[in-house]
Amino acid sequence: TIRPAAVETIRLLREQLMANAAVVGARLKDGLAALADRHPLIGDVRGRGLMIGVEFGPPQSLRLKASWTMLETANKGLFVQLITVPLFKDHKILTQVAGHGLHTIKLLPPLTITEDDCAWIERSFDQVIADSHKVPGAIWSLGKTLVDNAVRKSA
Repeated sequence: TIRPAAVETIRLLREQLMANAAVVGARLKDGLAALADRHPLIGDVRGRGLMIGVEFGPPQSLRLKASWTMLETANKGLFVQLITVPLFKDHKILTQVAGHGLHTIKLLPPLTITEDDCAWIERSFDQVIADSHKVPGAIWSLGKTLVDNAVRKSA
């Protein structure tokens, strides 16, 4: 009958999507973790399936540390907001900060993600994070603007 066929089709689709999530999620997580070798601001990359978190930590260089400290003093977790903005604006990748005051970005791509999508996400993260190492630079200018506006509003 039609009903059991539809249920079987949905079951098969679900199995294939879950298998894809496991394989492609591991590939994406490993690709993002590899960026930590080039970008010391990345502290950890963790996840399960396609639920991936990229955690950032304070930089080692004095110049970056001064900018990081300014942002963190103004609003704990502001740096990761400065990563999410260009990821969306320039690359159309929707991410989210894991929570208020946290330094982790959540990435939850669709279950239908492909290898090409993974490569695009990795290139985008690489570019945005590389830009965050440039002080002064666009990301730090945005951060300064946000801090200045917050100080004006509180005054």
